[in-house]
Amino acid sequence: MIYFTSSAASETYKEEREQGEEEVASNASLQEHMSAAQRVLADAIKRQQMGLEGLEAGRFQLLKLFGRIERLHEQIDRAFGGQPFLPNVPPDSPANQRRFNAFFENHRKATRWLMKALELWMLTCGLKREDNWVPLLIAEMQLSWAKSQTDERQGIADDWLSRVLDPNQPG
Repeated sequence: MIYFTSSAASETYKEEREQGEEEVASNASLQEHMSAAQRVLADAIKRQQMGLEGLEAGRFQLLKLFGRIERLHEQIDRAFGGQPFLPNVPPDSPANQRRFNAFFENHRKATRWLMKALELWMLTCGLKREDNWVPLLIAEMQLSWAKSQTDERQGIADDWLSRVLDPNQPG
């Protein structure tokens, strides 16, 4: 009886190990076909990353989405030859009105997707649409301006110092 149980357990263990090996091989094959963004996202899911760490993985996917939306806008322009109106046809003709409406509607849909993607990007950066983050942007611009002024003054001071230390320099 004990022999039978251990034999059955041994068989079960072999089957599980074989399934595990097949799963590992399958996952390796899947990893080869995944993009870098998908691998980062899959890794975050596997490690059960939460909070900001988990959001960071989603940024890669959003970058791909931004690229797709940009290409979509370009394809819409290409499809219409970059012109919402037919050349040599009055702008108020029914054909031109239909063409303009189609052109505008396609761009409007793509822009809506862009706005949703931007909102998702803001969420991954810790911002919400409801938050008043405009003062943060203004403060960041002021800091950037102050840094540029400091860098400019430092450049002038370095230039003056190099002329003082090397009197052979013109100026």
